[in-house]
Amino acid sequence: MLVSLHIENVATIKSVDIDFDLGFTVLSGETGAGKSIIIDAVNLLTGDKSNRELIRSGENTASVRALFTALSDKKINKIKECGVDCDGELEVYREIGVNGRSLIKCNGRSVPAYTLREIMRDLITIHGQNASQALLDEQSHLFYLDAFAEDEALLSDYQSSFAELNDAVNEQRSLIMDEREKQRLIEDITRQIKEIDGAKLKDNEEEQLLSDRTRIKNLEQTAKYVKSVYRNLYHSDKSPSASERIDAAINALSSLNETEKSEKINENIQKLTAFKYEIDDIAEETRGLLSGIGDDPAETLDGIENRLSVITHLKRRYGSDINEIKTYCESLRVKLDDIKKSDDRIAELSEIIKKTKTETLKKAAALSGRRREAADKLCALVSSELRYLDLKKVRFEISTEKKKQLTQSGADDVVFLVATNTGDEPKPLDKIASGGELSRIMLAIKNVFAGKDDIDTVIYDEVDTGISGATSERIGNRLRRSAAGCQVIAVTHSAQVASNANAHILIYKTDVDDRTQTFCKSLDKEERIKELARIIGGVNITQKVLDTAAEMLDKNDK
Repeated sequence: MLVSLHIENVATIKSVDIDFDLGFTVLSGETGAGKSIIIDAVNLLTGDKSNRELIRSGENTASVRALFTALSDKKINKIKECGVDCDGELEVYREIGVNGRSLIKCNGRSVPAYTLREIMRDLITIHGQNASQALLDEQSHLFYLDAFAEDEALLSDYQSSFAELNDAVNEQRSLIMDEREKQRLIEDITRQIKEIDGAKLKDNEEEQLLSDRTRIKNLEQTAKYVKSVYRNLYHSDKSPSASERIDAAINALSSLNETEKSEKINENIQKLTAFKYEIDDIAEETRGLLSGIGDDPAETLDGIENRLSVITHLKRRYGSDINEIKTYCESLRVKLDDIKKSDDRIAELSEIIKKTKTETLKKAAALSGRRREAADKLCALVSSELRYLDLKKVRFEISTEKKKQLTQSGADDVVFLVATNTGDEPKPLDKIASGGELSRIMLAIKNVFAGKDDIDTVIYDEVDTGISGATSERIGNRLRRSAAGCQVIAVTHSAQVASNANAHILIYKTDVDDRTQTFCKSLDKEERIKELARIIGGVNITQKVLDTAAEMLDKNDK
């Protein structure tokens, strides 16, 4: 519900703060005091188009701030879906400037006007001459009827079947293709698989090829060093290598050992033999660096380049690396298998669709039946309310036509219709006359929906315009009754309406520093009696008028 409202630099308002509570609250004041300014400010909060003429003369900006609390889980989730963090409270801020710019924030986050409208349509509705009224939106009429019918279980059951039907239809649609297209797709997938398989790609092959290419390009320098190591360690035509010299030393030691018979000589022979083996191994390992290059390095390099070209071609078509190419190939095999089996799946889905459609139509029919029953009851109740509010010539009807095809909401198009004069054809709510008559029609409907439409705050702008005292009394009674469990705010010129309120706020204006300013004040009981007396008696307020006002207030406080 709306708990506080701060308005700054809007028309004659310099700065006002208004606190609200549950129940029925009225705003009253003399003509021109600024009651309509309050409504204009709230309209800005609902996402209404900004109007620079609302900005107080001499100021650059005007702003409105409101705080909503006690939000339901459903509303909190809706706010979060709109991208705004919410933990149970919502602060809405709207600022308009003389330069035409508009700033909107919800819980401190800037949002566009359409997001504000989406959020606020579930929090507040305004019935008046320039109001954004949820009940005027035909798209919401089915929601209202369902809320009245209390058909949540039927609707949920239907929607589950509809979702199952929709999934099956969509899957079958994706599988159905003519035989020529099917054969073309099979041939295309088969060709791709053959191309990838024909390349016989190996894991890490590209990295190895790139490494070999680099080695071959550096072959001349590599071979020079490899040969030097090999000649010096193992064999050279020009001079003895290290291995050959060690071999000669071993032979000399062996000859020496035949005469000296020394254990130390035997140990040295073994050490030199081990050294020779290590040197031979190093020489062979180094020489192995030239292995794989072949007898013709140029030919080997051409082979590497051709192989890399094949891999690059496949990467351009099927993936960024060999792993992705192979994964894609596996997905093609699965897809090919699915296509070949699609006829069986299509036949299976046909049976599922047939069965599910029968169930869904049955559930849609049950839902439609519940809605028609609820529509008859709703029409009777609203009609009774209209008569009570002295709108005896107004007829309220509900059109429930069958849709051409099933949708998420069922098989029904629901529109609320009203005829305001005898002999008139009923028309949608947004086509009937605006003003007080429309507000009373809305009050009749809202009173029947009390507690079922999930709108916490309802505002009526001069719902009592141009009506008699007896009708005003009835309107006041209905406004108070409709506020049970929610929040109703009404701008009124009627003492009968005002006396029914749980709280009364006076809107008045006075001059401050040679400028007219509008102020708001919450009235206590004595102040309410005086304000009621002013509404009843005008300029001349007698004791009799004061007594009448007190009696009205006491009567409705009981």
